[in-house]
Amino acid sequence: MRTKTRIWLLSALLFFATGSTALGVYYYTVYSPPLETAEAFMQAMEAGDRSALASLLRISSSRDSAELRPATPEEISGLLDAPFQRGRILDQRKREGPRQAFHYLVYREPDGQIYAVVVAEREGLYHIVIPEDPPVSRAGYLWDYAWTN
Repeated sequence: MRTKTRIWLLSALLFFATGSTALGVYYYTVYSPPLETAEAFMQAMEAGDRSALASLLRISSSRDSAELRPATPEEISGLLDAPFQRGRILDQRKREGPRQAFHYLVYREPDGQIYAVVVAEREGLYHIVIPEDPPVSRAGYLWDYAWTN
């Protein structure tokens, strides 16, 4: 009887260890890169680092547009001229497109308003996508987001 209990216990531990490892790898490969990109963006905004922003930002005419272009120095200056307060990322949604994947990071501003920060993945690189004509005048990096659960 003792041997059966030990085998069952070892099997259960192996099952949980395998599951935990699989979840960790999944998190590391799927959820982590967009969050790291958003963190790098927020640090660059706080520090006023124009070169980091130039490498992180891409401009889009619409939220799901596959045509992304690098930000101009004037657009980067416009972002840095506005006051920046770090918000909090609440959730992450992913939408696959034919040429790239878009990650919608549900973002709460310090005043409680809910928006989206869009991160695009193309060929293994992640970029913050900002709108050409910002819907939120005080924060040009945010997109409108309809909160639904």
